[in-house]
Amino acid sequence: MSDQIQPQAEDDASEEPSLSRVTRPSQGFWRGTATLGRETWSALKLIVALLILCGVVFPGVVFAIGQLVFPDQANGSLLRDKQGQVIGSKLLGQQFTRPEYFHGRPSAVGYNASSSGGSNLGPTNPQLIQGNGSEVTIPAGSPTPANATPVPGKPNTYYVPGSYAGAKTYAEQFRQENSLPPNTQLPADIVTASGSGLDPDISVAAASLQVNRIVAARKALGGTNASISAEKVQDLIVKNTQGRDLGVLGEPRVNVLLLNLALDEAYGAPPPTNYSGLHKSWTF
Repeated sequence: MSDQIQPQAEDDASEEPSLSRVTRPSQGFWRGTATLGRETWSALKLIVALLILCGVVFPGVVFAIGQLVFPDQANGSLLRDKQGQVIGSKLLGQQFTRPEYFHGRPSAVGYNASSSGGSNLGPTNPQLIQGNGSEVTIPAGSPTPANATPVPGKPNTYYVPGSYAGAKTYAEQFRQENSLPPNTQLPADIVTASGSGLDPDISVAAASLQVNRIVAARKALGGTNASISAEKVQDLIVKNTQGRDLGVLGEPRVNVLLLNLALDEAYGAPPPTNYSGLHKSWTF
């Protein structure tokens, strides 16, 4: 018997696909839209949860810990007088020019806390020693620039000081105001500006070099200041000296504002003058 191929029935060839197996385009669109909606809702819930956790819970916990454990530091290490008026912060230096007070480091920003910054002069930059001023030549008869000094040998040329006078100038000023010999060795901190321009501290050596000036200025005031002496001021320096951080980091230092407050507490505040320095309303 020979094998024969049996022809398929015409009904099989013409069979229509079942409607149950057909995915209509509209059904696919709505199914995708529903999936996108579920994923979007999940993402929104995650965003809200992270916003509450990172924007409310975490800052609140840090704030509470700061207020409970470190209230002084958390509120800026502020100093107040007897009337409760804020007179400064332990962390921010202030500029003192009165001879009755200790003076701080040079500042490239004039101790302006709103524009903190340094001279940005490296050790190989000659402006670190000479200052970042510049020479300006002006037409004959023009007004002289403010604070400018004539340059010898250069007609109509002036040297205009910049924001940083230079270590050489700062050293000369410090020796002059403290009546020190020209060859007196000075600590580096008192002739250079800090990176922030707001350093509240000076070295113990820099404070000790100012003792004689302070004693002479306060003795001239008389009254409660008449009993001041170099030994007593040195004792104040010792009492206000902070050691190295963790016993090994940095150098011993003195907070200028706290030291000046200690001076006023021991001998009374000098009468207000045109000098800048401690506020005239500070009383102890």
